[in-house]
Amino acid sequence: MFFFNTEPEVLHKEDADWEALLEAALEEQEQEWEEDDEDDEEDEQAEPDEDDREDEVDEDDDEPEQPPEPWMLPLPEVTNNIYLKSYFPVLKWNPQKAFGPSDRRVWVVDHFAKSFYCLDAKGKMKKQHDANKLLQLERNVMDPRRARLMFFDAPKSYEIVFPSNEERERFYETGSSIRPAIRVYAPSLTKPDTAHDGGSTTTTIDGIKENAVTQKVPNPFKKTGELVDRELSGRCKINSSKVQDEPVSVWTGTFNMCGAPPPRDSSTLEKWMPRGKYDLYAVGAQECSYQKDEGEWFSYVQEYLGKDYLTLASMQVWDITVIVLCRKKCLLKVTNVEGSTKATLHKEKCGMKGAAGICLKYHNTSMAFVSCHLAARLERNKMRRINVEEIVNQIQLANKDVDLSSQFHHVFWMGDMNYRVEMEHAEAEPLIKGNQFNELLNQDQLTTEMRENDLLRGFKEAPITFAPTYRFKTGSKDYMRDRGRAPSYTDRILVKSMRNTNIKCTGYNSAEGVHTSEHVPVSATYVVRCVRPHMSCFHRDQEPRPQFEFSSVKFVEQDHLMFRKPLVMMYTPFSEHAHKGKAMKASTMLPEFTGEHLPEPVKCSVQMTEYLEKHSLIMVFRDQAEPREDKMFRGAAVMELDGRVEPYDEERTEDIEVLCLGRKIGIVRVTYKVTNYGYTPPPGGAPGRVPEEVLMDERTDQVSEEE
Repeated sequence: MFFFNTEPEVLHKEDADWEALLEAALEEQEQEWEEDDEDDEEDEQAEPDEDDREDEVDEDDDEPEQPPEPWMLPLPEVTNNIYLKSYFPVLKWNPQKAFGPSDRRVWVVDHFAKSFYCLDAKGKMKKQHDANKLLQLERNVMDPRRARLMFFDAPKSYEIVFPSNEERERFYETGSSIRPAIRVYAPSLTKPDTAHDGGSTTTTIDGIKENAVTQKVPNPFKKTGELVDRELSGRCKINSSKVQDEPVSVWTGTFNMCGAPPPRDSSTLEKWMPRGKYDLYAVGAQECSYQKDEGEWFSYVQEYLGKDYLTLASMQVWDITVIVLCRKKCLLKVTNVEGSTKATLHKEKCGMKGAAGICLKYHNTSMAFVSCHLAARLERNKMRRINVEEIVNQIQLANKDVDLSSQFHHVFWMGDMNYRVEMEHAEAEPLIKGNQFNELLNQDQLTTEMRENDLLRGFKEAPITFAPTYRFKTGSKDYMRDRGRAPSYTDRILVKSMRNTNIKCTGYNSAEGVHTSEHVPVSATYVVRCVRPHMSCFHRDQEPRPQFEFSSVKFVEQDHLMFRKPLVMMYTPFSEHAHKGKAMKASTMLPEFTGEHLPEPVKCSVQMTEYLEKHSLIMVFRDQAEPREDKMFRGAAVMELDGRVEPYDEERTEDIEVLCLGRKIGIVRVTYKVTNYGYTPPPGGAPGRVPEEVLMDERTDQVSEEE
């Protein structure tokens, strides 16, 4: 189990109990991953790990899943077939010093041998790993050239740097497609007339005898750029699909425990947190102060869910906790797990309040889970608003240049938010007995704050069909008459999802049978369709390669702070780096960025429109006049790309909201067009030696001495 400090951390295998948990997960999966290495001529059917389930989670549906269709594809018909056995020159990441010649490595992805190889700069084998032992293939969020590989049979992870984002993406694609437990989106490798409901195929690529191929490719061990012959022969398998995403069931819950231990009878907790039904569990708790040690509650949750689940991460600040667990069979699809906490200010006024957060990626879909505890008392609405703004701004997850609410595909916000129903107890009591909950919600402070004061802009709450969750007499179903105040919906779960995503709430309930606290716990369940790895490298159409060219980015509204030296930056997960314009010297509320103050065109390292439309371009606005880095952020505008990649060469002008501190602070008018910058593949379609300029360490601006 993992316990993060209050500073942002990244999940690493080297933590105390990780190896034991991974060994257990590996034992669960080994039978499923077993393949016949002696004879590949028989068609095998790989199980898709529930990839093609229906959106609804039906525990009574025991019908066997339809297996994917087998299909044989001749090797010469595979676009860019060199990526089935490709050599990637990289640098070993060393955060302590500048890169040098001794850091050169060549990583090989060999589909025919079902293996990864790590070679030194002269081609000597340093390590070989079977593809089914790859635990994580993780792309760094802040550095678009870095990646991390973690294998079950390696003592530590490999952190590597590619010459470009383009080559990192190709490595991720071919490295994902070699994994037997992963089904990738590869319409060009999927049987065209497949009758499978999920459009899935287990594709055997045949490179035997007349289908063998010899390609001329750059020698990865020489500077000269000489070409060498590389023979591709044998057979390999890829689990492919015509469906871009797969359904993932998510359970979220929040429970203010009021310092009491959880129910001794686990069947009571089952009313709140059903076991074994969901792929991901995100468990938030507040006033979790009964613990003798910091890990007692986390251990309880892990033991309660049982051996089929693994803890991805757990975070705690004061008595506020969050823990995220996943099914063992889903572990290989999860990367980029981080945690962060924020203890709010004004402790003397509102007590020990704050939030703990965890983020992750499931395939290519990012999620964040936040457990919070806000200021109490009916009259402290303004203090709660300040608490929320602090949490949104200072929970540091994933991209540290963007706040919590503007960078993830989905943000799940849960906790004891302490918003009250502004009504007397005597007036509320008959409404509760008559299930007239809408009458109570008309006087609910959170509903009013979100509607009238723009609190948590973009967050949504499923319809409430249950009674208020606070304040009960402990051990009783009866509400406490708290100075004549009405029972309230203090415990809430909200979600914010980007427009180009697919999420469905399948339930929002309170656990009325759990009465160990003054609060009744609440849960919400979802089906999230998570985007699979896209096989751009094997796609038949390698062009056009889009780039976004901006001619103007102009604030037309802004009510937050004066800019003194405005700067705009642009982030995407599919371009070479953070695109940064030149800071302006102008004191203004409404900066306009043109010419040199705009970032250079954003070139996409992926050509598949359907992939790009599942992602976003994030514009970050900063004031470079601020002396402190953590005070420069002035807001972010999220430009979801669905419907914005095509048509080409057509200038468009659109207005996009700018958010800061979880609320709308302005509108920016963006003028841009999408053009085809053209794609020039490397000789032989394969990566070459790492260019010498990549040995420049951007952190220190020192150049290593060459041999």
